[in-house]
Amino acid sequence: MVKSPQLVGHVLSSSGEYRSDIIEVTLLKDVAVYQGEYLYVIGPNENRVYVQVDFNPLRRPTASYDEKLVRDGVIRIDEERIIGKAVCRQIGYVNEKGEIEPLLLPIPPFTKVYRPTPQELSEFITPTGPSITVGKIYPTGITLTLDLRTLLRQGCLITGGVGTGKSTLLLTIIMKMLKETGKQRVHLLLIDWDGEFNVESLKQAAEGKGGYLQLNSKIRISKRQRPLSPDEYYRKFCNLAGITRQNKEGKALYAVLNNLKESGEQAIEWSEKAFREKILTKIVDEECREKLMNHARIVFSGTDRSGGVNIIEAVMRNALVHLNFSDADNWDEIINITADILEECYLEARSNPYFGVAVFIDEVHNFAPQNYSEGAASPTAYMRIGPLTRLLATTGPRNGIPLFVATQRLSEVDKVVSTQMGQNIFAFRVEDIDLDRLRNIRGSDVAYAARLLPRGRCIYKGHALKVNRPIICSIEKICNTASVGKDLLTRWGTEE
Repeated sequence: MVKSPQLVGHVLSSSGEYRSDIIEVTLLKDVAVYQGEYLYVIGPNENRVYVQVDFNPLRRPTASYDEKLVRDGVIRIDEERIIGKAVCRQIGYVNEKGEIEPLLLPIPPFTKVYRPTPQELSEFITPTGPSITVGKIYPTGITLTLDLRTLLRQGCLITGGVGTGKSTLLLTIIMKMLKETGKQRVHLLLIDWDGEFNVESLKQAAEGKGGYLQLNSKIRISKRQRPLSPDEYYRKFCNLAGITRQNKEGKALYAVLNNLKESGEQAIEWSEKAFREKILTKIVDEECREKLMNHARIVFSGTDRSGGVNIIEAVMRNALVHLNFSDADNWDEIINITADILEECYLEARSNPYFGVAVFIDEVHNFAPQNYSEGAASPTAYMRIGPLTRLLATTGPRNGIPLFVATQRLSEVDKVVSTQMGQNIFAFRVEDIDLDRLRNIRGSDVAYAARLLPRGRCIYKGHALKVNRPIICSIEKICNTASVGKDLLTRWGTEE
């Protein structure tokens, strides 16, 4: 049986003013609507113009003697005087291009207001194209579907107090990217500081998608050197080779690099291969060329990538590379290895248009703290990774390396990182200390709702939905994180 839209009330303003952006609705008797719910009216072109309930008060005219009666314990309930209201904000209608466009005309009084059917709401709110599903929109039960292209273009921030479900959501997003992307290749990098994501279901999903590799904190990453300007290249090579500009080979090297600089060359890869191809081939003097080659063998002897894990190859060969740092001796070890890996991935993504990886970090306040002296690692370690996390948050997505981060301490996360990642935000119930940061990132409506949410529900606001308005949702739990069922009572053992 196909459901029909339900008439819930009529547009009727208490002030007598009718606008296009704010719509006040008087509800029919015995009809209730929920905060955050979507309703619609029929516009002038017979299209459905959707609105969202901002708040849903009950209104009862108060007589002068009412307070005295209540004070005396005399309660007279007059159902006819209690009126249900809904103050809504206009979302818009779907135009011919399939885009949501606001109606710029006022909504006139007595316009009928409907609750859409599940199918109507799903058609309106669900994006087209590649997408993933992460839960249900409350209270409708409509599947929450997010545009994958937008998510990967912007990244995502998840915040909430202890035990609210943020790690579960991060795990759900990873699993959905592995399971709901069809034949699309997927490359994910998970930075797991305490082994929370060391679950068999995740491993199986990654293996089924293209490969799973788990690395620990004792690995050594084979690093490539960053490209150098001609001036930097000359100084570094001379210092390591022990030659000066007065040497014959020093003069020859300077001449070649100066010519490259004048021709517009801004960066030269620091490798023996690049040295042979870009510099040595331009040295005419055979004796000088041979001496420079001998110097190069020494200078570049420590820069090959064979002495450790090539993280670029590891990412390209697997659907998921899982960095399980639960065996780390200290936080400096975790931060330094993470910095090595992120730097390698970013440099590769900048230079290789075929390389891209989505990076997931749980408890990101430990990796990108606002105050280096209050973080888990030393200030020295943070001085290295801090600029890198800010760079990834701001320019990573457009270079094929978006961040998906979660934190229970939003107020302690680097402001650049939290603000930039907040373009798509899932907010579970947060502590009072974090509300100001949440309000600054996504507005008072999100912060207010996040104070009242029950466990397991969160509020989402972002561009991965066709509607850039906050919605309340319950997250689909695909599997538990590793810490579930391993609390202190379990460690003590069951009662005899």
